Amino acid sequence: MTATLRISLYVWLTAISLLLPQCAAAEGNRVQENERDSIQLFRGVAVSYDLAGTVMRMVSDYGQYEAALRVNLLDRYFPTIEAGLGSANHEPDIVTQIGAKVNAPYFRLGCDLNMAKNKHDIYRVLVGARYGFTSFKTEAEGIINVPYWGGTVPYSVTTERCAFHWAELLFAVDAYIWGPLRLGWSFRYRMKLAQSDMGANSLWYIPGFGKNGNKLGGTFNIIFELGRKNKKTL
Repeated sequence: MTATLRISLYVWLTAISLLLPQCAAAEGNRVQENERDSIQLFRGVAVSYDLAGTVMRMVSDYGQYEAALRVNLLDRYFPTIEAGLGSANHEPDIVTQIGAKVNAPYFRLGCDLNMAKNKHDIYRVLVGARYGFTSFKTEAEGIINVPYWGGTVPYSVTTERCAFHWAELLFAVDAYIWGPLRLGWSFRYRMKLAQSDMGANSLWYIPGFGKNGNKLGGTFNIIFELGRKNKKTL
C-alpha cells in the first residue's frame, strides 16, 4: 500500500469517526422530537374566569362578568368560546348631564395559536382572534334644560334594541401554577364590524366591547385545565 493511499485512508477514517457521533446525536434528537410531537389531537379542556372585568365593575361604573371554555388541540391550537354579562351604571356627569344603564349578555368565538418554540412547555405565548356579538337596550337618563320656563327637567329613555358585532386581535400569555391551576393575561385590540342601530354610535357602553370608542382592553384569567400527558400515538 502506497504512502498516499495510507494517508487518504487515514483521513477518511478520521472524518468518519468524527461524523458518526454527530449523526447519531442528530438522529436521536429527531427521534425524540418525533416522539414528543406524536401526540393525540385532543389534549384537554380548560375553563377560565376573568378577574379584571369583575374588579373593574366593582371599582368603576362599568365592567363585565366573563367566563370562557377552551379546547386544547395538539398543544398548539386553542378554539375558545367566551361568554359574559356586560354591566354599566353611569350616573349623569356634570358635563353632558347624560347617564346610561346597561345589563346584557355577550359572546365571543375564536381561536388562539401557541407561538412558543416548545409547544409542550408549561408556559404559552398565544396570538389569536375573536368574533364578538351582543344584543342589548340602553336606558339613558339625564337632564334637559327648558329655555322658555327656565330650569331643568329630568328624563329617562330606553333605546331600541341594538345588535352589535365586532372583531378582536389578541396577544396572551399563560403559565402553569399548580395541579390544574394556570394564570394568564391577554391584551386585546377591538374593531367594530357592524351594528343594527345607527344610534349606537352615541352609546356610552357596549357589553363585551367596553366603553364606546375605546378599542383597547385586556383580561386577567384564572384557569382550570384538565389535560392528558404526552403519549405517543400508534
